[in-house]
Amino acid sequence: MKTIVCVDNRMGICFNGRRVNVLWMAPEADKLFKEVFKAKEEVCQETGTGKKIQDAGYLEDEKMWKVDRNFLEKAEEEDFCFVEGENLAGYEGKITEIVLYKWNRDYPADVFFEVDLSKWRLEERKDFSGYSHEKITKEIYNRQGLL
Repeated sequence: MKTIVCVDNRMGICFNGRRVNVLWMAPEADKLFKEVFKAKEEVCQETGTGKKIQDAGYLEDEKMWKVDRNFLEKAEEEDFCFVEGENLAGYEGKITEIVLYKWNRDYPADVFFEVDLSKWRLEERKDFSGYSHEKITKEIYNRQGLL
């Protein structure tokens, strides 16, 4: 599975049961999620499912969105999982890619991203500006030795 995680400067992801940031999105979708939708569309095209994602960020085939408390157990190899506070320790063997969005800010946090990235290879790093953050850093990691 491919995980997508948003973290602060200390790798914090949650505070008091809530994400460290507020996630608001315009109908045309935030820059961050447009990239996720684009990546998801590419995966669908590559796997031949024929499903498309509309430009506005809505799915033509709603079955592509799955909501389940046990989503990490149910996710398959090419699935994307947006992780907001779940502990990934028991799932590292299933993860093929980690996409980190770093807010480049300090937030209060009591839940942290705890995957040891020294076992992963940084494939891409890109900075871009968001609506409420001057600089957001996107990092894509692949497990070392997999590729």
